[in-house]
Amino acid sequence: MKKRLISFILICLLFFAFLTACGKEEKASSDTQSITTELSPDETDAETTDEGDKPDVMRADYEGAVFNILYPNWSLYNSYYFAEENNGEAVNDAIYDRTLKLEESMNIDLTWITKGYIDTIAPEVNKTVLAGMDTYQLALTHCATSLVNYPKQGLVANWLNVPGVDLDKSYWNQSIKERIAIAGVLPFGVNSFILPDVNSIFFNTLLNDNLVHENLYKLTLDGKWTWDKLSEYASLASLDIDGDSKFTENDQYGFVGELGWQFASIPVSCGQYIITTDPEQGAVITINSEKTINIIDKIKTMLYSGNSAFTWGYSHAYDPNIGGVPPVDFNAGKALFYLVPLSLASTFREMETDFGILPLPKYDEAQENYETLNWSGFMVIPATVGDLEMVGTVVENLGYLNDKIVLPAFYEILLGQKISRNEESSQMLDIIFKGSVYDLGVNLGLYGITEACCKSANAKDFASYYEKNIKSWTKTVDDYTKACEEYALAAG
Repeated sequence: MKKRLISFILICLLFFAFLTACGKEEKASSDTQSITTELSPDETDAETTDEGDKPDVMRADYEGAVFNILYPNWSLYNSYYFAEENNGEAVNDAIYDRTLKLEESMNIDLTWITKGYIDTIAPEVNKTVLAGMDTYQLALTHCATSLVNYPKQGLVANWLNVPGVDLDKSYWNQSIKERIAIAGVLPFGVNSFILPDVNSIFFNTLLNDNLVHENLYKLTLDGKWTWDKLSEYASLASLDIDGDSKFTENDQYGFVGELGWQFASIPVSCGQYIITTDPEQGAVITINSEKTINIIDKIKTMLYSGNSAFTWGYSHAYDPNIGGVPPVDFNAGKALFYLVPLSLASTFREMETDFGILPLPKYDEAQENYETLNWSGFMVIPATVGDLEMVGTVVENLGYLNDKIVLPAFYEILLGQKISRNEESSQMLDIIFKGSVYDLGVNLGLYGITEACCKSANAKDFASYYEKNIKSWTKTVDDYTKACEEYALAAG
């Protein structure tokens, strides 16, 4: 970003405040004067963090240092992370406001750089680290591309040891430590700067009112929204619209969705993870369970018993991100339920029939929480950054400000007012976002299980699929575990 011009009066005020602080505080380091303080009430339009849950350092003078963020041209990074100027669009302007506040409070120049698609990030970080260069202060990654290389090659800092970072604050994702850290090493970080990219269930409210007669929001809040319930209600909505006695894309269904990576979210929504981490055993493959078999049976029954469901494989022609239209068009009111990335909600902005948003269902009513697999990428800090404390402090404040300024705009305006169309859907978004979790198995690329076992009524059962893949899975997990353990040893 080009450095912004600040008015002479504002410069004077900031300089006076800095001089005053210098007289009251000890120098935090040889290069930085830091002051712990709070944002004034007029510095933010919304409050989403817990009361008192703020960064320890909220003012610092880094003397105009350039803070470079490397990112890939992928997913939400393209639209909801950076803004060059105000343009009247709520989310864009919130991003711009956040950036300006961060730059002024830290005295930095935030700059974002891309070299292309997701496959450019690891090589670029590797190149700069091997050369010993302090080129990027932060890099944003894909959720499942080349992740083992970061700890294996010693390319990044360990978030558990970054000064200025408090991973227990509410604006840091709490699942990340539990699910990703091995041997005291956490190569990847996620705070509120990384917007949740999750799957959800859209439902047609008119079809629900006419066929199901159930308040799905209350059902969800009561903890009774399960895959069995979804399957039961979906069976009520199938309709041979054209009367040809055949169920094709021209007809109406209870459940539709692209049968691809999205289906990997289903086991996690049921509380079944591909990998769990244990302090003693490290990363353990836990997908081989009776519960997994039951989950797949539930989904296959819904998809292939009767005519209640319709799925399709990926095609550019079906991709709403690039102007495509799915073969069974939810936008045209031809489906009750739609398994879809929440980020695609904007493609239904002009839908005439009202629709609502629900979290992915639970396994059963005994399951305590709704859990939503987060497909967002990660933050990494290149190992050769010159001032790790500065990076930690800036990222801490970036997460805090994003939580206070950008997330409410993304949440309430883009998803709430423009899309969900009612207050109850906002409660559902609370559940979805607060329940966003990670599964190391997905992040290591081991997420084709549900898709493979459900791609047809006669698809291989889980036992066969597991037997075929367990050797390669084990190697991948061992590689990541070993990389983290060796990283820990090297760090002393």
